[in-house]
Amino acid sequence: MTALRSSTLPDVIRNEVARLKGAGFPLLPLGGADGKAPLLRAWASPGLTLARILAPMHRTGSKAYGVRLDGLAVVDCDSDDIALVLQIEARFGLSPVHVKTPRGRHIYYRAAGAVPHLRGEGLPVDIKTGARSYVVGPLSVRPDGGFYEPVKGLLGTDAIPTLRGAVGPVPARILTGHRHVELVKEAMRMVELVDGPAELQANLAGIRDDWCVDPATMTDSELAGIAGWAWKCRLENRIYRGRDSAFPVQRLALDALRGQANGADAIALLVLLQDQHGHHPGKRFPLDFDAMRKAGLLNLSKPRMRAARRMLEHAGLLRLAGKHRAGSMPQTFALSRPHPGIGGTDNLHTLPISRLGPAGGRTGGRG
Repeated sequence: MTALRSSTLPDVIRNEVARLKGAGFPLLPLGGADGKAPLLRAWASPGLTLARILAPMHRTGSKAYGVRLDGLAVVDCDSDDIALVLQIEARFGLSPVHVKTPRGRHIYYRAAGAVPHLRGEGLPVDIKTGARSYVVGPLSVRPDGGFYEPVKGLLGTDAIPTLRGAVGPVPARILTGHRHVELVKEAMRMVELVDGPAELQANLAGIRDDWCVDPATMTDSELAGIAGWAWKCRLENRIYRGRDSAFPVQRLALDALRGQANGADAIALLVLLQDQHGHHPGKRFPLDFDAMRKAGLLNLSKPRMRAARRMLEHAGLLRLAGKHRAGSMPQTFALSRPHPGIGGTDNLHTLPISRLGPAGGRTGGRG
């Protein structure tokens, strides 16, 4: 006889899911590495039974579920600062149901038409609403231990008021030919404020459904691609926010320049070029030393700047991208990414390509 697998789902969470389901709230099972990804592909379909919600949670050991926002609006604050909470309730009305999240707070309302874009106002707040949106439900526990703690009222028991003054400036609809570009911009604005690509994709889905013309023709896979790319940019420190941003300088590049004559000048020029152009990979730019000195970008003589430029080219950190044409076009350059061995590492040797084939055998052709 095969033994039944014991469930790790705590009774308190199982009972809460059953209670909310019985109270008419549409729910869905969540899981994954961050505990916030839907465990069902068709999670937005109406009428998921209690068994279809609980079974994936039992099977995966998940302790998290989601509340779909059909007819609901949740103000999702990235901070639990009391001043921010008071500001939100002063604007949208008092709510009897608050859930403290691992990072901030969920404040529940009934939906009431279009909602303002609060991040565009500089607030660390999203308003999530609609059948294709959800939030992690009360009493859920994420794999990292993050707990969703009811701190005021009880969802399904206390009457939730309508979101007051929800109808605000409605953004212009995003036309079909501009949707991808605009959602990439939105992803880059939000990527540092979410916990992972799954949450970012869910936010983009809300923007697509609410702002885009003909949203049904923009697939979830396209949104997943945008969210994955933006998340990778965050992990690689490639998010550009004007002057309020950081940019990387590869240590391999510094290793290649240190200790050489004029090496400090070359490092100074490299940092300046990374600052001005490094956030656009492959970007071509001229090097006008007179203009750079006049703008105060680099206080070096022109001979020292030329020597620094040649050193960067020799080290493979700067390449000539476009040749000079008298009277019409100056030389243009592009930054190059350093690679292992760039500093003349003594344990790397060049193979005689003219004599060795791809597998190490001799070749009879020319080098």
